[in-house]
Amino acid sequence: MLFDAVFLIIAILVVCMYKRENDKWEIIGIKDVIRGGVLGVLFSTIMSAIGISIELTFGMLLLIPLTVLLTSINPKWGCYAYVIPFAYVLGSIIEIFGYNITWLDLPYTDFITLIGFLHLVEGILVILYGGENTIDVPVYDGKNITTGYLMKKFWPVPLVIFAGGTPENPVIIPLYAILGYIDVARSYQPKIKSIIMGRVILLYGISVILLGILALKGLISMPFALALMPIGHELMFVINYLPHWTGYAEYDI
Repeated sequence: MLFDAVFLIIAILVVCMYKRENDKWEIIGIKDVIRGGVLGVLFSTIMSAIGISIELTFGMLLLIPLTVLLTSINPKWGCYAYVIPFAYVLGSIIEIFGYNITWLDLPYTDFITLIGFLHLVEGILVILYGGENTIDVPVYDGKNITTGYLMKKFWPVPLVIFAGGTPENPVIIPLYAILGYIDVARSYQPKIKSIIMGRVILLYGISVILLGILALKGLISMPFALALMPIGHELMFVINYLPHWTGYAEYDI
């Protein structure tokens, strides 16, 4: 899976994204490809072991243009924490008008858990590597222009939980996500800032996994769990905007 053509294309794309920032970042780009790949395989294996297996359907493929559309409006909306709730709301609105599009009948509870695991992986990567190879940038604090540190990291993560075929002979279909962390540190050194925000992302991932478990067991409603995901994601931005941190961050899945 780490050596198929799709993953190699994504790996080259990630390295090129680093090269645009600094001609000496190719090695770091390759390292982040390996880091994301290893963690992706590890956590995908864990998810498969606990029974999270999402069947690939035509409705799943519709998530691709929906993600592109939301990303074009606001880059952070490309995260599945927004895309999946939006797909559910879209399906519900269509049903109000008397139509039932089965393509939008997605395994939402499994998706909630998947999104939690992806943020878990991202939190770990941000804590360990988010503060590497920063760039000095000017930061306006409302009164003066000072020097800040731009952190920009990308990790391709393989997902092996999407199953096709028949229940007797399931076929594992590898799909891939690119996790991105973009942040500016001014009040803290980049390493400290990335550790702080990585812990916030990690906590969000754990919380979303718990939401998925509660929804799966019927202890909370699935629409309620879906609504909490983007709210919690926005809360991460609020935390990063706190005055004594003074910066911005983007988290994309």
